[in-house]
Amino acid sequence: MEVNGPIICIDDDTDDEVLLTPILNEIAPLSPVIFFSSAQLALDYLKTTKDRPFLIISEVSLQEMSGIELRQQIEEDSALRKRAIPFIFFTHPVYKHLVEEAYELTIQGFFEKQQSQQAMRSQLQAIVDYWSNCLHPNRFTEED
Repeated sequence: MEVNGPIICIDDDTDDEVLLTPILNEIAPLSPVIFFSSAQLALDYLKTTKDRPFLIISEVSLQEMSGIELRQQIEEDSALRKRAIPFIFFTHPVYKHLVEEAYELTIQGFFEKQQSQQAMRSQLQAIVDYWSNCLHPNRFTEED
Protein backbone atom coordinates (compact mmCIF):
# COMPACT_ATOMS: atom_id res chain seq x y z
CA MET A 1 0.00 0.00 0.00
CA GLU A 2 1.42 3.30 -1.06
CA VAL A 3 0.40 5.90 1.53
CA ASN A 4 0.26 8.52 -1.22
CA GLY A 5 -1.27 6.12 -3.75
CA PRO A 6 -4.75 6.69 -5.09
CA ILE A 7 -7.88 6.01 -3.11
CA ILE A 8 -10.19 3.95 -5.30
CA CYS A 9 -13.89 4.60 -4.70
CA ILE A 10 -16.62 2.52 -6.29
CA ASP A 11 -20.17 3.82 -6.07
CA ASP A 12 -22.83 4.20 -8.76
CA ASP A 13 -24.55 7.06 -6.93
CA THR A 14 -23.25 10.35 -8.32
CA ASP A 15 -24.45 12.16 -5.18
CA ASP A 16 -22.04 10.05 -3.13
CA GLU A 17 -19.21 10.88 -5.53
CA VAL A 18 -19.95 14.59 -5.13
CA LEU A 19 -20.05 14.20 -1.34
CA LEU A 20 -17.11 11.83 -0.77
CA THR A 21 -14.53 13.26 -3.17
CA PRO A 22 -13.98 16.61 -1.43
CA ILE A 23 -13.94 14.93 2.00
CA LEU A 24 -11.27 12.46 0.88
CA ASN A 25 -9.31 15.21 -0.88
CA GLU A 26 -9.28 17.15 2.39
CA ILE A 27 -8.27 14.30 4.70
CA ALA A 28 -5.82 12.62 2.29
CA PRO A 29 -4.54 15.46 0.08
CA LEU A 30 -1.59 13.46 -1.28
CA SER A 31 -3.78 10.56 -2.42
CA PRO A 32 -5.75 11.25 -5.59
CA VAL A 33 -9.33 10.00 -5.46
CA ILE A 34 -10.32 7.89 -8.44
CA PHE A 35 -14.05 7.28 -8.63
CA PHE A 36 -15.63 4.43 -10.58
CA SER A 37 -19.35 4.12 -11.21
CA SER A 38 -19.15 0.34 -11.62
CA ALA A 39 -17.24 -2.54 -10.11
CA GLN A 40 -16.20 -3.75 -13.57
CA LEU A 41 -14.56 -0.42 -14.41
CA ALA A 42 -12.67 -0.52 -11.10
CA LEU A 43 -11.60 -4.12 -11.69
CA ASP A 44 -10.35 -3.27 -15.19
CA TYR A 45 -8.34 -0.38 -13.74
CA LEU A 46 -6.86 -2.53 -10.97
CA LYS A 47 -5.80 -5.19 -13.47
CA THR A 48 -4.03 -2.71 -15.76
CA THR A 49 -2.63 0.07 -13.56
CA LYS A 50 0.92 0.32 -12.34
CA ASP A 51 -0.33 2.57 -9.51
CA ARG A 52 -0.06 1.25 -5.98
CA PRO A 53 -3.49 2.11 -4.54
CA PHE A 54 -3.66 3.19 -0.93
CA LEU A 55 -7.19 1.97 -0.31
CA ILE A 56 -10.34 0.68 -1.99
CA ILE A 57 -13.65 2.00 -0.66
CA SER A 58 -16.66 0.29 -2.21
CA GLU A 59 -20.41 0.39 -2.00
CA VAL A 60 -21.94 -3.09 -1.60
CA SER A 61 -25.02 -2.54 -3.76
CA LEU A 62 -23.92 -1.80 -7.32
CA GLN A 63 -25.48 -2.43 -10.72
CA GLU A 64 -24.24 -5.45 -12.74
CA MET A 65 -21.47 -6.55 -10.32
CA SER A 66 -21.92 -6.00 -6.59
CA GLY A 67 -19.15 -4.93 -4.25
CA ILE A 68 -19.16 -8.46 -2.83
CA GLU A 69 -18.64 -9.89 -6.32
CA LEU A 70 -15.86 -7.37 -6.93
CA ARG A 71 -14.09 -8.49 -3.77
CA GLN A 72 -14.47 -12.12 -4.89
CA GLN A 73 -12.92 -11.27 -8.27
CA ILE A 74 -9.96 -9.60 -6.55
CA GLU A 75 -9.48 -12.58 -4.24
CA GLU A 76 -9.58 -15.03 -7.19
CA ASP A 77 -6.96 -13.10 -9.17
CA SER A 78 -3.56 -14.06 -7.75
CA ALA A 79 -1.83 -10.88 -8.98
CA LEU A 80 -4.50 -8.62 -7.45
CA ARG A 81 -4.67 -10.63 -4.23
CA LYS A 82 -0.89 -10.37 -3.86
CA ARG A 83 -1.12 -6.57 -4.08
CA ALA A 84 -3.05 -6.73 -0.78
CA ILE A 85 -4.86 -3.42 -1.24
CA PRO A 86 -6.96 -2.68 1.86
CA PHE A 87 -10.63 -3.12 0.93
CA ILE A 88 -13.36 -1.33 2.86
CA PHE A 89 -17.11 -1.45 2.35
CA PHE A 90 -18.80 1.92 2.89
CA THR A 91 -22.49 1.39 2.32
CA HIS A 92 -26.08 2.05 3.29
CA PRO A 93 -28.25 0.30 4.31
CA VAL A 94 -26.43 -2.45 6.17
CA TYR A 95 -27.80 -5.95 6.62
CA LYS A 96 -26.34 -8.62 8.88
CA HIS A 97 -26.09 -11.22 6.09
CA LEU A 98 -24.05 -8.81 3.92
CA VAL A 99 -21.64 -8.06 6.76
CA GLU A 100 -21.17 -11.79 7.38
CA GLU A 101 -20.68 -12.52 3.68
CA ALA A 102 -18.22 -9.64 3.30
CA TYR A 103 -16.02 -10.76 6.18
CA GLU A 104 -15.75 -14.22 4.64
CA LEU A 105 -13.88 -12.45 1.83
CA THR A 106 -11.12 -11.05 4.04
CA ILE A 107 -12.19 -7.42 3.79
CA GLN A 108 -10.57 -4.92 6.11
CA GLY A 109 -13.68 -3.05 7.23
CA PHE A 110 -17.42 -2.62 6.81
CA PHE A 111 -18.90 0.79 7.61
CA GLU A 112 -22.42 2.15 7.35
CA LYS A 113 -22.50 5.57 5.70
CA GLN A 114 -23.69 8.09 8.21
CA GLN A 115 -26.38 10.60 7.33
CA SER A 116 -24.53 13.78 8.25
CA GLN A 117 -21.55 15.01 6.29
CA GLN A 118 -19.58 15.59 9.52
CA ALA A 119 -20.21 12.04 10.76
CA MET A 120 -19.20 10.65 7.37
CA ARG A 121 -16.04 12.77 7.43
CA SER A 122 -15.18 11.38 10.89
CA GLN A 123 -15.61 7.82 9.63
CA LEU A 124 -13.41 8.42 6.60
CA GLN A 125 -10.81 10.24 8.70
CA ALA A 126 -10.57 7.25 11.04
CA ILE A 127 -10.19 4.85 8.09
CA VAL A 128 -7.48 6.94 6.41
CA ASP A 129 -5.65 7.51 9.71
CA TYR A 130 -5.65 3.79 10.49
CA TRP A 131 -4.31 2.73 7.10
CA SER A 132 -1.78 5.58 7.05
CA ASN A 133 -0.22 4.22 10.24
CA CYS A 134 -0.74 0.50 9.78
CA LEU A 135 2.24 -1.67 8.89
CA HIS A 136 1.16 -3.59 5.86
CA PRO A 137 3.02 -5.59 3.18
CA ASN A 138 2.42 -2.87 0.60
CA ARG A 139 4.15 -0.24 2.76
CA PHE A 140 7.50 -1.72 1.77
CA THR A 141 9.31 -1.11 -1.50
CA GLU A 142 11.32 -3.64 -3.48
CA GLU A 143 14.49 -2.33 -1.78
CA ASP A 144 13.21 -2.97 1.79
